[in-house]
Amino acid sequence: MGFRTRSIVLIALALITLFILILPAYAITLNADEQYMLNLLNKERRSSGLNALEIDPKLELMARRYGQEMIDHSFFSHSSPISGELLDRVNAAGVPDGWLLAGENLAGAPTVEAAFEGLMNSPSHKDNMLEPKYTHVGIGAIDGGAYGKMFVQEFVAYPKSMFNISNNPSNDLLIYINGQLLYSNPPAFISKGHTLVPVRQLFEALGANVMWQSEDKKINIIYPGGNTALTIGSDTALVNGTEVKLDAKPCLKNGSTFIPLRFVVENLGAYVKWSNALRTIDITVSTDVSVTVGASSTAN
Repeated sequence: MGFRTRSIVLIALALITLFILILPAYAITLNADEQYMLNLLNKERRSSGLNALEIDPKLELMARRYGQEMIDHSFFSHSSPISGELLDRVNAAGVPDGWLLAGENLAGAPTVEAAFEGLMNSPSHKDNMLEPKYTHVGIGAIDGGAYGKMFVQEFVAYPKSMFNISNNPSNDLLIYINGQLLYSNPPAFISKGHTLVPVRQLFEALGANVMWQSEDKKINIIYPGGNTALTIGSDTALVNGTEVKLDAKPCLKNGSTFIPLRFVVENLGAYVKWSNALRTIDITVSTDVSVTVGASSTAN
């Protein structure tokens, strides 16, 4: 029976003590394989006198995304050509500062039972699953790959002061530009039905220059053959001197500027693929940035 596993552990080098605002947790639904894996994991932990692990929605989405990423790009490793190393993925998932320990188990197997048995028979993987410090987990079970299914376990140890952290990723999104993960903190998000994306990271990834004028809260995007100007709080943009109406106003979030995805799609001729299950947006666009005013689109 085909089977393969890998494991890795990270220790936080610094502990940042923060006052964390308690917000309602976002309820995420596990699929049958994920729930079964969680049940087996916690049964084993309780049999060893350890605490049961709680699902962290941010880790859950992180696990699913990474499992799908390995399938889509035909690799099996903790080092990804797309999302980097485990620490990169932890940061991209929005896991809050202050965690003590992070670990990751990977398994390719046809069934949950085969995956769990293989993990338990591997000392390093078993150590991850039975680490007393861990408090939360995310489990991804994705159909596909050379072994039939891809299983990802993402572990984190939070200090007791962080047990009531906000775990609400329901409006946070990860963006891929031409197949590469776009790192942004804070991440892209949904507000009032509109998808808002980080302007600087997005356009600089496409080779454009982004300039911020703090005195009038204006963003200037300069690219070969033209420029675009947007203003925080205004629903009108200037594209090569022509006014274009926006479906949502540009805004500031934690010091970063966000603009509506619809504007990007309509004016760059981008192709967008949306995954609700993974909370990801794949944007495909020519890196030779050129802007067309008034192109049609169905994206938000």
